[in-house]
Amino acid sequence: MVSGVSMEKLWTEGVLVRILTDEGIEGNSLCSGGRGMAEYLTPLKPALLGQDPLDREKIWQELWRLDRLMFLPQHALGAIDVALWDIAGKAAKLPIYKLLGAYRDKVKAYASSMGLPNVEACVQQALHYKSKGYSAYKIHAWGIPDKDVELCKAVREAVGYDMDLMLDAMGYRHEDALRIGRELEKLSFYWFEEPVQDYDIHGYIQISRALDIPVLGIEVLPGSLYSAPEYIVRGAVDMIRGDVLFKGGITAVKKMAALAEAFGMNMEIHTNCNPLGNAAHMHVTCSIKNCEFYEVFVPEEYFNFGVKEDIRIDDEGYAHVPQQPGLGMEIDWDSIDKWTITTL
Repeated sequence: MVSGVSMEKLWTEGVLVRILTDEGIEGNSLCSGGRGMAEYLTPLKPALLGQDPLDREKIWQELWRLDRLMFLPQHALGAIDVALWDIAGKAAKLPIYKLLGAYRDKVKAYASSMGLPNVEACVQQALHYKSKGYSAYKIHAWGIPDKDVELCKAVREAVGYDMDLMLDAMGYRHEDALRIGRELEKLSFYWFEEPVQDYDIHGYIQISRALDIPVLGIEVLPGSLYSAPEYIVRGAVDMIRGDVLFKGGITAVKKMAALAEAFGMNMEIHTNCNPLGNAAHMHVTCSIKNCEFYEVFVPEEYFNFGVKEDIRIDDEGYAHVPQQPGLGMEIDWDSIDKWTITTL
């Protein structure tokens, strides 16, 4: 019988993807999934060898078709695509957002909480990041409706109404989602994220129709840009979620942003929980108009690993896109070597 659980540190396994070219340019990306993800990536090597790494669209389409028989996680395609964009930026001696077509070089950041043990811990964290200049804070609640409402009220009371607040619910029952959404409207929350599970399009439609607060969804919905249109045209969401790993790369997320823009919608980009993935997100964010925020999982030190310097957040709460070629992140190879479990 389990008598207790204590977590002193957050442990996870990731896969560092390196794509080498015969011109000596190396592209990198980092994805979650550990050794299981590595087993998906290894069979894709023959599909890449001999290709022109600048033919990103061709490679993306070929790998997408391979998913039909190989049952590839979208993470695998995403990791390869990000590394190819890293190569392209280095070859052109430009940061990726300039290759994509720059719109800006900084964007507002919001602090995104992990699951915290109690209301007071969440209140103190929100106040801490407000004092650091952040203009927005997102709550990851416990999934217990009454406690979640209590938490949202306490945070709003503590930070006041000059800080944007969001709730990431990760799936309630329909009736609870409606009740909580109405409470969030009273508290002037900025958005209600994943009120029900992403596959539940019926639930999303009912909730989006009933609530005035913007509903954000489809973060983990399979199908990438090809599953998003049904949610958009049926009014299931007010904003869609993008992620370079969850959706299959920078190539896919840029397409999803254009799709959302055509319908007058924002695509708010997820955090990738690692510096290389987050840099990719920042480059896409700075190449589009219809994304308002950069998500920062906090405490930051849990997610700042494997690079010499992470994305910079200034005293006014703005995240700044890296200016070096490619992803613009210098890998700390000593740190990577220290923690490497296996090489494939």
